[in-house]
Amino acid sequence: MNSLPLVVTVIPTYHECDYIEKCLDSLCKQTYPPKLHQIIVVDGNSSDGTQEIVSEYIKKLDLNHPKIMLLSNPHRYVSQARNIAFENLPKNTEYIFETIGHATYPEDHLEVRIKEFLKLQEIREGKIAAIGTILKPPEDKMSLTSSVIESTLSNPLGSGRGAYAQFSGLKRTRIPPLAIYSVEALSTIDGYDGSLITAQDSDLNMRLIKKGWEIWRSDISCIYVTKRQNITQWLRFGHRNGFWRVKLVKKHPTRMPLGEIAPWFGFLLTSFLFIFKFNFWWVPPAMYLLVIIFAGFIEFGKSKKPIMLIGVPILLIMLHTTFSIGLLHGFLSEGRAPRDRVYD
Repeated sequence: MNSLPLVVTVIPTYHECDYIEKCLDSLCKQTYPPKLHQIIVVDGNSSDGTQEIVSEYIKKLDLNHPKIMLLSNPHRYVSQARNIAFENLPKNTEYIFETIGHATYPEDHLEVRIKEFLKLQEIREGKIAAIGTILKPPEDKMSLTSSVIESTLSNPLGSGRGAYAQFSGLKRTRIPPLAIYSVEALSTIDGYDGSLITAQDSDLNMRLIKKGWEIWRSDISCIYVTKRQNITQWLRFGHRNGFWRVKLVKKHPTRMPLGEIAPWFGFLLTSFLFIFKFNFWWVPPAMYLLVIIFAGFIEFGKSKKPIMLIGVPILLIMLHTTFSIGLLHGFLSEGRAPRDRVYD
């Protein structure tokens, strides 16, 4: 642990003109030695000026900043971008930090996380493939809609048990958000599955686990992520994730938590009771409404914002409905789902 390894940060981008400069600023201000940190931006042919912003940023770099490389991704999607970056790593790269363009980081993020990774590897005898982090809201002031979306995502009835889970400590997981990966571990599998638009990280992690590697997550630092900004993106998010969940489960059956198909069970049960004229057909939907209303009270208690009492239940209904429709669509279709972002 006396010497630090070379780390390469990989950022897939597509139409990130509003965020990419702040992201690069945050990475260039890291306390990690700039000579041991390089950044690879892989752009999917953005037409909003993202490439030009990155190119100009590179021109202004000096010796006190990490080297930044801009690559092109004609296939546009995240999985292909990450594979392109992996093929262009410096030969002595030991770790890859997989992140996104609409995020910022505490100044010591890389330093504390790499040191934690090295320490854990010593304890676990080199079996660690990745350590993910905890995702937090952006540091900038959010709109009212964005703040409700943020609270809904962090709620256990939203995505609060997955990538957006708010946890404490260092623990084993199958879902390490925006992780640092060991290049040695990644070299034992065949890279990212280019057929997956969403859930490519989950697929990669499951294949690493099957190879005997361990996946962890830690709250030693965090990443500030800008998420969906409006209701249209929220609806597409639910459908898209449901659609691609089916594709992931076909490869890894254990990746389908029962809670994710509970809305379909509830819908079918209510339909059955109603069709056959049971007097208490309304009980399942009433119980569901009570649960999501309670979720609204929980988020109101955290934020003290009255909008959460109404906003969180409404967004949960939207999410559960669109995700369930996405599951059905993914089961019936071999095509691609609509998406709110190419890179997310």
